[in-house]
Order: sequence, then structure tokens, then C-alpha cells
Amino acid sequence: MADDQWLLAKYDENGDNIITVDEISEKRKQIFERMDGDGTGDVSFGEYRQLDQAKREMLLKARFNKLDLDQDGVLSGEEYVSYLGSFERFDQNGDGSITSEEIASPGSGDRSGWLSKKVKEDVSCLLWFCVRATPN
Repeated sequence: MADDQWLLAKYDENGDNIITVDEISEKRKQIFERMDGDGTGDVSFGEYRQLDQAKREMLLKARFNKLDLDQDGVLSGEEYVSYLGSFERFDQNGDGSITSEEIASPGSGDRSGWLSKKVKEDVSCLLWFCVRATPN
């Protein structure tokens, strides 16, 4: 449940712990206004791409900064190889290896079904890619 708190942080404008259609619409309006760089009231593909590239650039920079342990702006081979990401979260018993049981167990920090998870009866996910078995 706590993993879903980002939804409230993103959309719950008035802080009442309830997300309404109006709040989502308002957030989407704000995003649209940011995309409409030239203020015409319409968003061209170029404007849409520009916002998408800016988001990707921020994510890429955040990932790089996480790897750049000494924060010198240069990623060494040692820094890259030594970064283990979420390894410690999955290695629940601290033995330096991850078993399939540790991956599948509820306390593994496996918020999204890292290996594989059935979200609903008709949806299967592997990593961040989900497929619906039957159409809506």
C-alpha cells in the first residue's frame, strides 16, 4: 500500500487522501500547458517529443548519479561494476546470493513483481512489461 503513495502525492491536490476525476484533469491540464511551449493551445509532435526527452534526460541523469559513487561526473569501471542496485533487498538472508524463494517472497522489496507476477486473472507481467491475455 505504501508503494502506491506516489499516486496521492502526484494527483491529490487538496490533500484529502482522495483522488478525484477533477484532480486528475487538473494535473493533465498543467502537463499540457507545459508541453505547449509556444502557447498556441495545441501541442505539436515536436513539443510532445521535447517534454518526453526532458523526462528521459532527468531519469538518465538520476541513474548516472546513482552509479557515480564519488559524484565526480565521471563513471569509472569500478563504480559501475560495484553497484548492486536492489541486490540487498532481495538477498533477505544476507548470504550473498538470491534464490527464487527470496525473489518470490512478500518481504523481498519486490514491489512490481520483479521476476513474474499475475496482476489480474487476464494480465501477466515480466519486469515492467505487461500483457493482457483477453481484450477488455
